[in-house]
Amino acid sequence: MIRLYSVGYVGNLGTSVLIEKKQADLIKYFNYEFIAQVQSELDTSLSKGGLSPSLIMPDNNVVDAEEIGKGGILTALWKICDRNKWGLRYSLKKIPILQGTIEIANYFDINPYKLLTKNSFLIATEDGDEKRNCDTMSVESYFHFSENIEVMAEIGEVVKGKKRVRIDGESEAFLTKDFKDEIDKILINYTRKMYD
Repeated sequence: MIRLYSVGYVGNLGTSVLIEKKQADLIKYFNYEFIAQVQSELDTSLSKGGLSPSLIMPDNNVVDAEEIGKGGILTALWKICDRNKWGLRYSLKKIPILQGTIEIANYFDINPYKLLTKNSFLIATEDGDEKRNCDTMSVESYFHFSENIEVMAEIGEVVKGKKRVRIDGESEAFLTKDFKDEIDKILINYTRKMYD
């Protein structure tokens, strides 16, 4: 079975940019202390070295890796599945994300899982002959991850067929090809200026 892991907090860069560019609005709605606490957590996340696919050992059953960036984790999920022609069952609730990212995304009415991300990766691994213990500590040890890794979670698994389905919603929801980043709804063409 191929399992997917999300490494690092998603939406961290987009949240930090929104705080920088829209701080006056956010402080009015939340308060200065809340914004300062969120920014402190984001600074820690953004300063981590992250995981480079080059750090992954060749004999550890890693099938593929995808850096999470523009378009957030949902874009990264689509890319890794499309590249490998995989079907997918995944859980949004298991994806590592800071509470401050969720609350700020809610304020702007945007999807935090489609928000700019830095120092985060998707890792696809295939079970070997022996059944592996997939708790976070054993997986980190198994992959020889950098000590800079902040958080990691198993978020889904590859399935037969082409469907890419979210399994923890009120009703079945399908992953779609949409590479737009939510930050562009608030800061017009921000990612175009950043990536072009």
